[in-house]
Amino acid sequence: MDYNKIGNFIMQERKRLGLTQAKLAELIFVSEKTISKWENGKGIPDTNSLAKLCEIFKISINELLNGERLSSENYATKAEIALLKLQKEKEESDKRLLLAEIFIGSLTIISFLLIIYASIYAIYELNYLVVPFIAICFAIIILIIGITLCLYIEQKAGFYHCKKCNHKYVPKFKSVLFAPHINRTRYMKCPNCKQKSWQKKVTK
Repeated sequence: MDYNKIGNFIMQERKRLGLTQAKLAELIFVSEKTISKWENGKGIPDTNSLAKLCEIFKISINELLNGERLSSENYATKAEIALLKLQKEKEESDKRLLLAEIFIGSLTIISFLLIIYASIYAIYELNYLVVPFIAICFAIIILIIGITLCLYIEQKAGFYHCKKCNHKYVPKFKSVLFAPHINRTRYMKCPNCKQKSWQKKVTK
């Protein structure tokens, strides 16, 4: 996805309508800084903003993501290319998120164990009580936050694949939280076939 091309296209369409960045931002309920970021190729609009921009500019989402107005002859081809690019970018983003999950999980567990070890040492060797108790409470809070964040990432990144009907889907956080699991494979009910099975996490 060419962010610079999309940004230039947004700027051209904005100027064509005689809108300032501030006015366009007001129309789609974002900040003027966000419009500037898009036009400078430092990001692209989210789903809600895409729809609003297309409505204002009288263009399709496909045209906006391609950074140009399309003729009927090459519309289908460009649409397919844009979808493939979006899919590829999502796969790469999901892989980075899952790597971040491993890092966060490892850091959380190591921090928890180190604090617990230091607290036990302080209690039995140094006869301290108050500080180690506070440290243990802090370690438990770190563990809860770390695990919750890892589960949130695992829910959002990629899909779960049902082997029974080959359906891929993003489950609710509650389903991921309470499902029995082995690593990233979880025993859950598929929303498509309504059957429970061991479903593996996939990124495409």
